[in-house]
Amino acid sequence: MAVIGANLVLGLRRRTAGVDGHGTPVAGVLGAVEDVRPGRIVSRPDVDGDGETGPGVWVLAVDPAWWPVAAGDRIVEQGGQGRAWTIGVASLRASDFDSAIDYIRVETSLVAG
Repeated sequence: MAVIGANLVLGLRRRTAGVDGHGTPVAGVLGAVEDVRPGRIVSRPDVDGDGETGPGVWVLAVDPAWWPVAAGDRIVEQGGQGRAWTIGVASLRASDFDSAIDYIRVETSLVAG
């Protein structure tokens, strides 16, 4: 599988259940980077995090091998600028004609610093 026009190498950190430093079960622990795949930025916000409206929405196209992904999972750029995005909404875009052009459309917010 390949994302058409891929220009980034991205990794996925899934949010999983875990335990805190005291052994208490907690939700929301990010796992290690898994399954590095190609991807691309479809659109980026004109203003990202202007303080009043919150973070802007970035739209990424990522490899369908990651499906399913969930809100709260994190996509991390390998090399390059080292950016990271938190997934808000994701949908599998399957082609009716050729599965080689399937992709996941992901609406994300850029993680600060």
